[in-house]
Amino acid sequence: MLVLNDLIVWKNLPCLSYPHAMTVIESILHDLQGMSNRALVDVARYVHKLNESAHKERAEILRATHGCLDESDGRAFEEALNTFRRIEDHG
Repeated sequence: MLVLNDLIVWKNLPCLSYPHAMTVIESILHDLQGMSNRALVDVARYVHKLNESAHKERAEILRATHGCLDESDGRAFEEALNTFRRIEDHG
């Protein structure tokens, strides 16, 4: 099974029926169940590193760009960001 973003693929074909369809998290959990404890520790370290890296990168970008937009551009950007988040959350 291959999972790309929210598209779930089973044997290279998109899943359309319930018995074969899995959510992204279900697919990950399924794969984790077959791993050794050592492999699970490696996965956990990798996930934590990704999370820490994302937070650090976001903080650096915010520091570097703070004050770059005037007030009206800042409001327009914030509105666009909120619209994007609503679309991401609700499709």
